[in-house]
Amino acid sequence: MPFYLGKRPQGDLVRFHSPTTPTKASHGHLYTSVTGPFKSKVGASYYARYGQNNPALCTPDDVEEAARTDPRMEQAFIEESLSAEERSIALECDALDQFEYSPKPILQGAFPCPIHLNANV
Repeated sequence: MPFYLGKRPQGDLVRFHSPTTPTKASHGHLYTSVTGPFKSKVGASYYARYGQNNPALCTPDDVEEAARTDPRMEQAFIEESLSAEERSIALECDALDQFEYSPKPILQGAFPCPIHLNANV
């Protein structure tokens, strides 16, 4: 399923996927404009972060190739290759990390992660 970037009225970009090509009727209530399609989440993320003002990125293939050769996207490649179980565990760890650093709890019944790093080494 192709991925798209929707620009919200606040100016930020939101990555989403859609089985059909987004139109003003189907997505206009959510976004002021839509860019895409992109071949992967990695390609869409790369374009949102680094490619918006790059005139060399004209096609989905251009974006995909640039994303796959850019070392800044290594984490995105790792996430893309995770199984459903591994992704679930990673999301749980992210939620615990966010809870630890957030002034307000984001999950009911959340508990702090028992692993702490000593930064005073």
